Amino acid sequence: NIKQRPSAFEESFDLVKRLLAGETVSSQGRFVVENAQVALRPVQPVEYWIGASARPAIDRAARIADGWLASPGLTFEKAREQIGWYLDGCVKHGKQPTAVAIRRDIYVGESAAEAEAVGQGIVKAGYRGFDPAALVWGSVEQVVEKFRAFVPLGYTDIIVRHLTNDHAKVLGSLSRLAEVHRALQRS
Repeated sequence: NIKQRPSAFEESFDLVKRLLAGETVSSQGRFVVENAQVALRPVQPVEYWIGASARPAIDRAARIADGWLASPGLTFEKAREQIGWYLDGCVKHGKQPTAVAIRRDIYVGESAAEAEAVGQGIVKAGYRGFDPAALVWGSVEQVVEKFRAFVPLGYTDIIVRHLTNDHAKVLGSLSRLAEVHRALQRS
């Protein structure tokens, strides 16, 4: 039932958080457990991120999670709008997020021209139904600038997925992504 899905999620999320924190958990709600424990617990406290794109779900992430993961299909303008919703929710709920992340599907090319050729070829093939404006490709310098644009908005992390399935191109892009990372660390 779609109307019960948010409350069911919150109930299960609370149980998982408590179990991983080392509590012995009993519940007679939707999920019936009696004196449940997790034998192998994380060494460090778990940081919980919730991925969400609908406004109520983004508010829920602000209220109950440590961080938020924005949808990979967001254009820059939508990413700006939705982080505003999230940060407003954090203020409303008295929370300080530990992470505000977005996934970008990327290709770091040998040059701007090579990246453009690869990116446009992938878009023409109908890449995952994403708006091409949500994708990132370019030279090392271009990708650095595109990633850097997320910082003033409040994003703390960018998770990447490579656009191409061509193994050699992925390895090359990954190598150049290390250059992107170093440039971002310096700035």
